[in-house]
Amino acid sequence: MMGERGSTLAGTLVSLMIIGVALAILVAGLALSSVGAADVEKQVSAETCARRQMEAIKAAPYRPNPTVEPYPTVPITGPYTLTIEVRYWLSPTGPFVDTPPAEDSGLQRIAIKVYSIKAPGEPVFVLEDYKGERP
Repeated sequence: MMGERGSTLAGTLVSLMIIGVALAILVAGLALSSVGAADVEKQVSAETCARRQMEAIKAAPYRPNPTVEPYPTVPITGPYTLTIEVRYWLSPTGPFVDTPPAEDSGLQRIAIKVYSIKAPGEPVFVLEDYKGERP
């Protein structure tokens, strides 16, 4: 019949293509947001490990040479490892050094570095603070 109009195959295909592209964009956005959420969760977990370790060190008595008598460590949760670096203050005019000085000044800079087991090269989180000997 001459006056009837209907959808054509080309029109249907264009409509399906537009819907497919919109769905693909939506799925890509969801995937990207889940990756971002996983990165944030990894950062927060690493920070929690570092803070728990620093709290244990702060609660422990001052140790002039932690290479001989180390500070306490806490169990690590998640796929992480951590290192504890202690640097020693020489004097009010001197720098911090890596080896324990002959005469302890009573101040140390503690750095806790948390590494992912999956990517051990770069630390996920670094926390630095000072520990002093209290009279």
